[in-house]
Amino acid sequence: MRLETHGAAIVRGFLNDQDFSRIAEMAGNAFAFLDGGGGDTSLRETWISVGTIWLTNFEHCVAPELARDLVTLLSCEANRTLGLSYLVVNMCSIRRLTDWQKGLQWHTDYHGGGTHPYDPLFNIWLPLTAVGREQPSVELVRGSHRRMRELPLSETGVYTDEWVAEHFPPTDRIAPELAPGDALIFDHLTLHRTQPLDRETVWRMSIECRVTRHPAYLVLSHPSSWPPGKSPPQPRSPRP
Repeated sequence: MRLETHGAAIVRGFLNDQDFSRIAEMAGNAFAFLDGGGGDTSLRETWISVGTIWLTNFEHCVAPELARDLVTLLSCEANRTLGLSYLVVNMCSIRRLTDWQKGLQWHTDYHGGGTHPYDPLFNIWLPLTAVGREQPSVELVRGSHRRMRELPLSETGVYTDEWVAEHFPPTDRIAPELAPGDALIFDHLTLHRTQPLDRETVWRMSIECRVTRHPAYLVLSHPSSWPPGKSPPQPRSPRP
């Protein structure tokens, strides 16, 4: 798959073994902290309801310097893979999916995740466990990133199986098998969901890194990327 053509791409070995081990250990320690009763009410509410730790809250679960190291590492790897880009830290998260937490239905980050002000934006999805066979991967619809700009929006932000089948052929669906350290990168307009598996036991940890290439954000992290004397475009305002 190619990112521009299909709206998604697989990067094998996105993280080397050493970096992956560090990240997996940090994530495990953060969830152990919450399992042990740590964290304030707002932090625990998101963890209990959807199994998520927002990256902006990660410093409350592990040592702050480790949280900063994680942001730096993810930002560097994003730039190495995608070129000049800006890690939208407040939209990045670590998630642990378990039996009692539901997977996500068909949606796009653009319409359902509030990422439209950062367009163009990509989701770098990093599983911390092997996925696609024993544990759920991300199922996506190849090429949907183009048509989702034109198709009618869902009032709820999610789409039914019937709607997806009506607008996209089943052969465009893919749920890639990924090993720890691999990455699935997809456009924020790519239609996707948690891969449905006929299993009673579900346990998966993953990281979602949302990365924008909007010039207004690029200039924040790469000031030299904008010509001298010219003002960069301003970020888009969120929709009301």
